Amino acid sequence: MKRETNQAVVFGEYEHLLGVWRVAAEPTLSSVAAIMVTPGMLHHVGPNRLHVDLAESLSSLGIASLRFDLSGIGESLGVGVGGRSIDRAADEIRQAINWIEEHAGITQFVLFGLCSGADDSIHAALRDQRVVGVVAMDGCGYPTLLYHWYRFTRHFLPRVLRLDKWRTLWKRRRTDDGSVVTSLQPGKDVREFPTQTQAIEELKTLSSRGALMHFVYTGGVGDYFNHAGQFAAMFPTLKDDPRISSHFFESMDHVALMVEDRRQLVTHVANRMRWMAVSQANGNPARSTDQDATVVP
Repeated sequence: MKRETNQAVVFGEYEHLLGVWRVAAEPTLSSVAAIMVTPGMLHHVGPNRLHVDLAESLSSLGIASLRFDLSGIGESLGVGVGGRSIDRAADEIRQAINWIEEHAGITQFVLFGLCSGADDSIHAALRDQRVVGVVAMDGCGYPTLLYHWYRFTRHFLPRVLRLDKWRTLWKRRRTDDGSVVTSLQPGKDVREFPTQTQAIEELKTLSSRGALMHFVYTGGVGDYFNHAGQFAAMFPTLKDDPRISSHFFESMDHVALMVEDRRQLVTHVANRMRWMAVSQANGNPARSTDQDATVVP
């Protein structure tokens, strides 16, 4: 009979957080564990089972992992919450780390977070030195000169040249009496990026501590990130840092909806997390490149 590798666990200061702990098929990297941080209001399965697939891939690479619900989401109770959501998430990630350290004896951790989960992962890493690596997907972004050029030529210009767009606008102006007012602008009330200067300082702090970081961006966040060279342009003082790398999946949407995209993403992220685990275990982080080549021997 095959041994079950997934274990439902309850932990936290109030025994209010629920997650799924997955042991590695062959724990070849037993000194490092991975934690998947949920995005927004999604629970520990992740968008389109992304976290489940990632946990399975990491297990095959020798890395144990935990995916869990933040308080008030999924099956975790909204107990003891207060203050900023990013601070609450960082504290609950700390509680997850404490549980793994106590039950598995693991003392180093790599985090994966998508969208707000990326923001939470960076914030948690800054507050807990046991976090030695972060893979942040569609994290913070800041417009650059080339960003504005691509935004105009690829997004606005094609729409300006489409006659049907002008017809729709004209019909809307004729039928709209102005009685309905939109109070919530998309994306403005959910995530709040740090200033660009603050982001640079945070990444420098993590790098100086020896943490490894990889930033993945997709074509699904074209409103603030839209080309492969933008990360280096946003953070020019960090482009030669061997502990920081980035990759742009231009044709992929924000949550990797397509099966092919999700498979490619899981392979990319799992290999980056394994590279981080191997590097930290060996104490010799070689430079990570912006390529999809596997690091599996």
